[in-house]
Amino acid sequence: MSTPIAFPRFGRRRITPQACVLTGRSHLRAFLGEALAELGFVVRACADDDGFAAAAATTPLDLVVLPLPDGPATADRLRRLAVASPEASVLLLGPPASPALAAAQELAAALGLTALTPLATPFRPADLAARVAHLAPRRATLQAPVDIEEALAAGWLEPWYQPQVDLSTGTIRRAEALLRLRHPVWGVIEPARFLPSGADLPWRAVSDLVVDRAIADWRGFAARGTPIGLAVNVPLTVLREPDFVRSLWRRLPDHPAFRGLTVEVDCSEVVAHLDEAVAIARELRFCNVGVSIDDAGPGWTPLAALPHFPFVELKADGGTVRGCATDAARHAVCAALVEQARRVRVPIVAEGVEGEEDLAAVKALGFDSVQGFVVARPMEARKLARLLARQDTATTRPPAVG
Repeated sequence: MSTPIAFPRFGRRRITPQACVLTGRSHLRAFLGEALAELGFVVRACADDDGFAAAAATTPLDLVVLPLPDGPATADRLRRLAVASPEASVLLLGPPASPALAAAQELAAALGLTALTPLATPFRPADLAARVAHLAPRRATLQAPVDIEEALAAGWLEPWYQPQVDLSTGTIRRAEALLRLRHPVWGVIEPARFLPSGADLPWRAVSDLVVDRAIADWRGFAARGTPIGLAVNVPLTVLREPDFVRSLWRRLPDHPAFRGLTVEVDCSEVVAHLDEAVAIARELRFCNVGVSIDDAGPGWTPLAALPHFPFVELKADGGTVRGCATDAARHAVCAALVEQARRVRVPIVAEGVEGEEDLAAVKALGFDSVQGFVVARPMEARKLARLLARQDTATTRPPAVG
């Protein structure tokens, strides 16, 4: 047997855990890879032993997930793991009371591997999260060692999508593109850790990237027969640039299913530069682009005085929506926003809804749509595509007979 590669570590653990999913079943690689990435792991999905060997040679692994049964290959893989990544924890997945699962557990113990409690199939994402919780990173304490300029140059930025669900039908009506940074070592990083508030950042370059990637993803959705509406966040400072609107117009799809793009602008920016924001919203309407007022909260009141409302949507800030079921002040602000939306005849969205109580409250208040963890977390484009396909199948399936 070859000698294991000695990798440098920061103490006993590195900052971001590395995981490998080893299975020839592509659907399992995709599902497990996405689930672990959302938990904060850097994931390498391997279809065969050569891929696993390459992954183990690149970086020390904290977790190896082995779905069963895989026949005699399972024993060979456990022996190889004991040599290549002896410090890794192994998570076995398989039917409960399966002889293959019992045999794999016994061999893992004999080889001195750290075998986690096996995960019986089928399982829920929450079950997987519970098994690996002690290996997952503590996100609140991490500091991303990259800046936005480095990320742009390296191609690490990508849009993830959070669905917006229609409260009257329960279907996805739109998805908001939210920026993520996929670092080769640190994994998926959220904007709060690489877009510091108030910093002088290259917002035009970031906005161009998000628009280009979102439109490319829209074409992919349309090609699959699920051309969902998309929204992107663009600062008012970028929308004010003379050539941005023309550039945006040139990039929009010339496709019969394209119903326009929604651009979300922060409410505080709109209120601070109201006349300019109104003029830009009017201009963008001629380009098949609607401006949504994002993060509307207690400071929205100057909008109520507008004689003409050129914006296409109001989005209530998550900080205001969260707790509106029990907090009288938040409930009152939400009710006033709904009343304003009805007066100007635009839909209103409740953002940041995380609990069932608040979901019931926003329904009762008259919100049109909801966005938040209670309905869906942000996800990669491919995962959204599968979600849209399942929704489309469910809505077009004929009713059962008998």
